[in-house]
Amino acid sequence: MNDSSSRHIFIVIGLAFGMLLLMSALPWGELTGNVIKDFDLFEDVFPRNYTSKTKTVATETYSDPELTELLSTAQNADKVPSEGSPKNPVVATVDSTAVENDSTETISLAETEIPEENIATGGSVRIENYGQEGPLPRFRAALSQVGNRRVRVGIIGDSFIEGDILAADLRELLQQRYGGTGVGYMAMHNDFPGFRKSVRQSDSGWIMHDIRSMSRRDSMRTLSGDYGIGSVGANTHYKGCGYAEGTKSWSCSSFTFIAPTSGTITLTIDNDSKTFEIEPSGDARSVSIDGSTASLAVKSDIDGLVGLGAYLDGTSGIQVDCMSVRGNSGLAHRRLNKRLCRQMATNADYDLIIVEFGTNALSAEQTDYTPYMQGMVQSIARLQECYPHADILVMGVGDRGVKNGAEVQSLPTCTAMVKAQRKLAMLTKTHFWDTRAAMGGPGASIAWRKRRLMNADYIHLNHDGGKELARLLFDALLCAADE
Repeated sequence: MNDSSSRHIFIVIGLAFGMLLLMSALPWGELTGNVIKDFDLFEDVFPRNYTSKTKTVATETYSDPELTELLSTAQNADKVPSEGSPKNPVVATVDSTAVENDSTETISLAETEIPEENIATGGSVRIENYGQEGPLPRFRAALSQVGNRRVRVGIIGDSFIEGDILAADLRELLQQRYGGTGVGYMAMHNDFPGFRKSVRQSDSGWIMHDIRSMSRRDSMRTLSGDYGIGSVGANTHYKGCGYAEGTKSWSCSSFTFIAPTSGTITLTIDNDSKTFEIEPSGDARSVSIDGSTASLAVKSDIDGLVGLGAYLDGTSGIQVDCMSVRGNSGLAHRRLNKRLCRQMATNADYDLIIVEFGTNALSAEQTDYTPYMQGMVQSIARLQECYPHADILVMGVGDRGVKNGAEVQSLPTCTAMVKAQRKLAMLTKTHFWDTRAAMGGPGASIAWRKRRLMNADYIHLNHDGGKELARLLFDALLCAADE
């Protein structure tokens, strides 16, 4: 080999290595909305030390200011006691600044014994009930009327359920058993519409706002965690697909909004259109069009129209609404607008709300999640105020794996988070389901990744993983409903 050829080889190798270094340095999660994950070229050579005392705040590219503020306060000043005691309990207050004429509630965080093991029978993980009645009393009562009305379940959470993961398959299982069609709630815009398999969506003219980044003066805080501001001609089109029998078509199409000025809203299903003359109002209102359909188009000529969401429903049976905000810790739900939520409930009230948060508050070093739990006590209390007819079910975090050199380990601090979330359910007298235990406990993320049910980050489930977890949750819900 001559000197010229050798130089060319070294140049090519050098350029390739340089490209890898550049790619490793780029914030891929931020640039692609977390579709492509960040990676470290030297991660296997210089593994992270998970015994460090430096605390990592969030696990996702999208930060949560409420979480950052809460943890900063807890770390920089010893003003947040660890848990409190019956003699001197810590008091968590519900912030009502976003709602007029709301009184402030308090909840005592007195010491409560936490069971060492989850309740399980026959190898399945059951829903733990910490209320004063039997398990899921409101949901069970609603199921007894499922043939005559729509029973609505809402799942609120972060990117763990993004793209209708978990919710799509839980919806299918419930609709197969109890009836129902459609996918329920839909946002006005989706950054990655192709990721969701249960419905097709296209839109234009909307500027979206989500609950993590809203200012304290923004009162548009609803259960979904986001809303859209539409320009003249803003529109969204939803189309059913064959993911499941219930996603092919539906019979009740509605749109919920706030109109700052007068104008028109047009709903179109298949070949039938209906135009509504809208007068300005600060209240949430809904317009609807009935008829079996496989598509819905929403269009408006109202500049500044606040789009709170569309609903693709059946007339009876079960509906499961999936409402995810990437990077959300759940703390911002402490400031839900009660008046606005109750107005929206006239069109879409809930019998069961499943709360899936905690992933973004989980870190490799933190072993005490009391401050986060205290903040979430406020969020659950607010949900109970806004939706008094709904049972609340807290989902514990799933197992999370982390790379330490070439080895993947189950994150030990998941145990502390699950403990805090179980206590959250105890203090708020709601329900708890141990997701991590249902997945198989410590090490489950490694096993699920080997079965191709989890993404390479060892945090997020793929669609097949969502189907598996949905079956486990469905079994737990049936067990509770039959008690």
